[in-house]
Amino acid sequence: MKNVTVLMLILSLIFVGCESNDDGETPVDFMVTSVTTPPTLDGVGGDAAWAEATTYLVKVGESEDYANAFGVVDVSLTAVKTATDLYLKAVWDDPSATESVAKNQWGYTGGAWEKTGNEDRLFFFFDMGENGSEGANCATMCHTGGVQEGMWTANGIVDQWHWKAARTAPINHADDKHINNVYEGLGDGGQHGDAKTIGLYNDNKLDDMPKYTGPLTDGFLILPADSNAADYFTPFNSSTTTGSYRGYWLNENADGSRADVTAYSNFSSGRWTVEFKRALDTGNADDVVFGSGNIEMTMAITDDSGGHHSGSAPFDMKF
Repeated sequence: MKNVTVLMLILSLIFVGCESNDDGETPVDFMVTSVTTPPTLDGVGGDAAWAEATTYLVKVGESEDYANAFGVVDVSLTAVKTATDLYLKAVWDDPSATESVAKNQWGYTGGAWEKTGNEDRLFFFFDMGENGSEGANCATMCHTGGVQEGMWTANGIVDQWHWKAARTAPINHADDKHINNVYEGLGDGGQHGDAKTIGLYNDNKLDDMPKYTGPLTDGFLILPADSNAADYFTPFNSSTTTGSYRGYWLNENADGSRADVTAYSNFSSGRWTVEFKRALDTGNADDVVFGSGNIEMTMAITDDSGGHHSGSAPFDMKF
């Protein structure tokens, strides 16, 4: 249950207004603005539609209740919607000012191929109204001090968008997942991928070495739409003992609820800009429905990490 400290954080520490919040007051709600013309997603974030909405600064890492792996980071959030879709823009300075996109990259060391490296990430969590007073709150879903590892809910489902700089960003997606109270063993918790027919990415592995080497698209192994991996990619030469190779191959044919979230991103001068789009109502049971009322949400970011992160207190998205 949310304790007094958490409630105070919700009321007083979540947001610091940016630009259009000239009176200096701390906004209680993250307002979603209706627009007639939606932004064109390109990862730059300069479209006129964004200027119609208020931009808020969400502080991640401000409290140990939500994790603080690398200090406090301000994430600028803006939200607009049309009659059919929600658009979110997130902008933040990477703590190490480095574009980290080498998740599980292959290298030959000590007479064997092995994987090293990680990636930058961003997480959004949305309460689907079934988790009672626990809501979409990392202090109760993850940072509980219990013996179980991972994330899980007390009841119901919390929707999760997991943007990954190496595994989903190059094909302009975020990984659409959810968290529930079905615990699947230490290290996994109740965090699950949404239903899929074709996944966003695949392990580039055959036995104990890389499976494919190319062709590369902007430095990544990306399978184009309507293509077959075995025909398109170049098999790895098993006699090779030099070079560095991608840990995953990505799939533009991705389909199913897990591929619901579009995300265009750009890294420039130490700063990430990511623009998200998803239908207000996907019709999928594992996705939150946007469009009316308030939805509690929270967020977190990583810096070249699979687990160490900084998170925010929960706050309300208001339509």
